[in-house]
Amino acid sequence: MSFGRQILEAFAAHGDKVAMVNDRSQITYAQALTQVGHLAANFNASGIRPGDRVGLAMVDNIDVVLSILACWKNSATPVVIDFRTPRSQRARQARDFGLKMVFESRAMPGDEIYPNALFDTGWKSASAPGFEASAPMDDANPAFLIFSSGTTGDPKAYTQSHEALARRIAARRSVVEGTAKRFLTPMALSYSAMRHQTFGYLLYGGVVRFFPPLFTPSELIEALLSFQASGTALAPSVIARMVKETGERATHLLPKLSVLYSIGGPARGEDKIAAWRYISPGYRISYSSSLTGIISSLSGSDILAKPESAGRPVAGVQIEIVGPDGHVLQQGDRGLIKARTPTMASAVLMPGNRLFVDPQIMGSDWGIPGDIGFLDADGFVTIVDREADMIVRGGVSVAPQELEKLIRAHSKVQDVAVAGFADETMGQEIAVFIVSEQGTIEEFQAFLRANIAPDRRPREIRIVPSLPYSSNGKLLRRQLIETLARK
Repeated sequence: MSFGRQILEAFAAHGDKVAMVNDRSQITYAQALTQVGHLAANFNASGIRPGDRVGLAMVDNIDVVLSILACWKNSATPVVIDFRTPRSQRARQARDFGLKMVFESRAMPGDEIYPNALFDTGWKSASAPGFEASAPMDDANPAFLIFSSGTTGDPKAYTQSHEALARRIAARRSVVEGTAKRFLTPMALSYSAMRHQTFGYLLYGGVVRFFPPLFTPSELIEALLSFQASGTALAPSVIARMVKETGERATHLLPKLSVLYSIGGPARGEDKIAAWRYISPGYRISYSSSLTGIISSLSGSDILAKPESAGRPVAGVQIEIVGPDGHVLQQGDRGLIKARTPTMASAVLMPGNRLFVDPQIMGSDWGIPGDIGFLDADGFVTIVDREADMIVRGGVSVAPQELEKLIRAHSKVQDVAVAGFADETMGQEIAVFIVSEQGTIEEFQAFLRANIAPDRRPREIRIVPSLPYSSNGKLLRRQLIETLARK
């Protein structure tokens, strides 16, 4: 059974239970099912047919969920787009990956032309005359087309089958079952891990509250308490802000929060420990990719034992560390992380809707996401850096994350990022961007001289008010490099 059919049957079974809530409205499962039927018919009237790819760029996450289900009823493939993306990016995505239509809450400024239509909330109330949703649903069409972050080059798109989606969500069932199934998050559904969390709670009869994306740590903490949330998923940067707000405590700030997922990027070891000790004993962080799904997870007492690691492989996944030639390396050796997993993307597309085929990067049941790491004697995987982010300075490979970890030890460093930039003599040079209210460049230069070997020492030091992060909490190194070019 396709996941689309599975979730629609679950909605029918849950009936009059509340399904989703935001600051303006709430909707039951039965109401949602009715509105999905109307939306599917109106999408059909707008020209959506089986196999089409449909962009969804709506502000209201409830509308996004309903529209995903409406696409599945039409055997179409939804493509969830962050409603904040500029018009030029939407036009490029529509052109490069063959989107039949982009439904959006508002027209973005600009002259770029792409097939778009304003999402009409009235579509949820009545079907277009003479149009019905296509039936039966076709399992062969992908459940999602997922864009990569695009921070390390041209963005790719991953096709996710209904079967792989069902497996990714089923893997979370043991975490959701036995809790109050009350899930709150401010994160956008354009992030695939966020969709997996949301549909997991809806599949098992929970209630999902979508919180506004702009908030203070205090506002989010208050919302989690008042909603009596048993689960949430937040970016590492958000959890770090909550840790700073909370400080050390004798008891957990959110004892009823059974699951505190950190998703969207790496986290510092000290933030992991603090989140587990002071915010929720249900803190956990997973290492995953759009290509492979979840690879490993770190939770419980393992956080104290191996805080710098990304945990151990989840059930059904095997990890190997391989060299550039594909040979498996010895325990402790650093190389590319290779994961054998049952939740692989069906295919990878490049701009121009071209199929990406590289037998050195992926197979039918394995993939290499592009991260560099190593396995220890206890089976924990530690990520050193992204392959694409590695800096090669005069033939010496430098991992930005290792330098960042060292520089964070300085008492006046609040946040830090390291990036490489082009240099005629060395091939690449190293720049460090430091967020600091009191530190000076001279102080940091002295610290770098005392703690980092010359061949790995940053040449450029910039003190900045903040670092650029995506909405999913990922550091945007390319933007930092662009600021150097404008010097």
